[in-house]
Amino acid sequence: MRLACTLLAFSLLGPAVVASDDPSPAALKAAVKKGLDLLEKTSPTFVKKGGCNSCHNQMLPAAAQAFARGRGIATGETIAQLPPEASEATAERYVEYSIGGGAGVTALSFELFAAAMDHKPADARIRAKLYFIKGMQQPEGHWVGGGSRPPLAFDDFTITAYMIHALRTYGAPSEAADTKVRIERARSWLLNNTPDRTQERAFQVLGLAWSHADAATIEGAVKSLQTSQRTDGGWSQLPALESDAYATGLALFALHEARIPATHPTYRAGVKYLLSTQAADGTWHVKTRALPFQPYFESGYPYGSDQWISAAAAAYATMALSAAVEPAQLAGGAESRFK
Repeated sequence: MRLACTLLAFSLLGPAVVASDDPSPAALKAAVKKGLDLLEKTSPTFVKKGGCNSCHNQMLPAAAQAFARGRGIATGETIAQLPPEASEATAERYVEYSIGGGAGVTALSFELFAAAMDHKPADARIRAKLYFIKGMQQPEGHWVGGGSRPPLAFDDFTITAYMIHALRTYGAPSEAADTKVRIERARSWLLNNTPDRTQERAFQVLGLAWSHADAATIEGAVKSLQTSQRTDGGWSQLPALESDAYATGLALFALHEARIPATHPTYRAGVKYLLSTQAADGTWHVKTRALPFQPYFESGYPYGSDQWISAAAAAYATMALSAAVEPAQLAGGAESRFK
């Protein structure tokens, strides 16, 4: 009876536009490969000119590339990144941060997400980062986002969900009880705070899915995200803006992680939007909302001052398309809850 109610609930949540002529797996794979191509080629230039592993040109693309490979999609050269030794933030430094303050969790959230997607094992550096992360959790259960670069790292929902993912992936077995309590506190914060934009809704879904919230709770968050889908099949970052690949890719990836199959009308319409808006060179153009407080330079990725957010959009969009290559499979071979 509960399963029947679940299926009925999701059958009523389709978008205003339903995609037809579903793309073949080969077409989806080609779109993903093309979407990752420029990210792979321009990553070395960004590292050289920018001097850092950025969230938008390194970490999210690395996560997208690893996710695509995990779905059986051939990709190009591994996303170039600065080695850990190039950073002054050593394992010892992160332990010091947790005691004396300093640093922040925003960059770590993307870094650990990319590492987890690539199935990198925990080492001394990652364990030190988790020690620091635990110390940065707020009494209410959340983590505080960057707040200066919308939409990538602007809100607390994003960072909190990514921290849940990091704790779930890399929490030491000897600290299982403490990790469980921290994840439960973070989940409680996600439930007790209301998202008001697409990114917050998507990361509420992600955080609830990654923290293993009950099915009814996840379904409520999914419904909120689905109802903001536009008639063109996409999502917009803000109500006053048009649909774009950043918001759409992120929303679809969140639905995938919540076990919504790629055959669902909502997902199919989103995929159709992404494929119809992908440029000939494999990119998507998304306009920046961040204030230009960092020196501008050309990385080789198109769209001028919009290149960084467009690169992040391509990462989320290719993850969404990769997830549509075949029906979502759950751990242990269980079928999706939602049809």
